[in-house]
Amino acid sequence: MPNSNRQQTIWLPQGTPDETNITIADWDSVAGQRGQLGVVHEANSRAYQRVKLDSGATSATPTGVVAANQLAFWRYQGDSTVQPYTVTNDRRFAMNLTEATNAYANFVAGVFRLAVTAGQYCDVLVKGSNIPVADGGNTFAAGETVFAELDSAAAANRTAVGTMPSYLTLGRARGAASGGNVNVDIDIPIMGK
Repeated sequence: MPNSNRQQTIWLPQGTPDETNITIADWDSVAGQRGQLGVVHEANSRAYQRVKLDSGATSATPTGVVAANQLAFWRYQGDSTVQPYTVTNDRRFAMNLTEATNAYANFVAGVFRLAVTAGQYCDVLVKGSNIPVADGGNTFAAGETVFAELDSAAAANRTAVGTMPSYLTLGRARGAASGGNVNVDIDIPIMGK
């Protein structure tokens, strides 16, 4: 029996999901692209989700423009102008922030692989081995559980091996942080927003 859930090949204008940064004009003009928003796809033993970066991710915010290896948070949907599958690097605008302190840490969408332009479409990494993630100035050791930093926007923190984190687990650290990043075996649950 044929599989009715087959996915079409996803459009990768830069050739790889690690470099996807689709302009609004290209998104609107290329046939079939709107149907790819929210699609989870695989490339090179990694998984990605196609999302839209919030137009407010600019230098005017405390977090600033998106940088490679920052965490992406699901954008709060309380505003009817926010499109589904929109992400932000600014925890102030993350999903469910109004419900509980630090709730944004449970709504990580993935890891930005490049400096995406505000308002454009990209692929955030949701699963992969040995992925650099912004470290937030924390120290890490191999095997530690990684979750969203609570006092530094769009970065990762850790808890010791054998300690249960109280936030969404993003993966396991490969070792010590270096150069502002820590390499992590990422496995972020897919959430549709």
